[in-house]
Amino acid sequence: MEELVVYLRKEYFRAVDLTDKSGHILEFKYMPKTVDVYEKGLSVFHMEYEMENRTKVRILEFYLTDFGLRGKGYGTACMNEIVTELGKKGITLIYSPVGYELAPLGYTGPVQYMELMKGFYEKTGFTTSGDGDLMMKILD
Repeated sequence: MEELVVYLRKEYFRAVDLTDKSGHILEFKYMPKTVDVYEKGLSVFHMEYEMENRTKVRILEFYLTDFGLRGKGYGTACMNEIVTELGKKGITLIYSPVGYELAPLGYTGPVQYMELMKGFYEKTGFTTSGDGDLMMKILD
């Protein structure tokens, strides 16, 4: 995938707690297996994925690079934009496992983290698989 710069207006960030009310410009850099997002030259979001075939993508991991950005809408805005761009490239299915043996630092355990991740994916239009250990989104 080529490198692409996407501009987002502040309306896209209604959930973000902004001290300034100016628009935020996020720069999305698409590489063959990663997407990195920057604001004012600083990394805010990272995602790793693999293409299983020409139409199917598996998200390996993603995270906000600054713990202080959690809960402010950046993850949702980034994921929505990435899903839209992958759809333009002919991807029809995106999925991610949500079962974790360990939880990242700052969480009480894997169950809490799994519930948090499911909630995040649901906010971005993903649905839970029948077994409950996979989140997926079918694109038009």
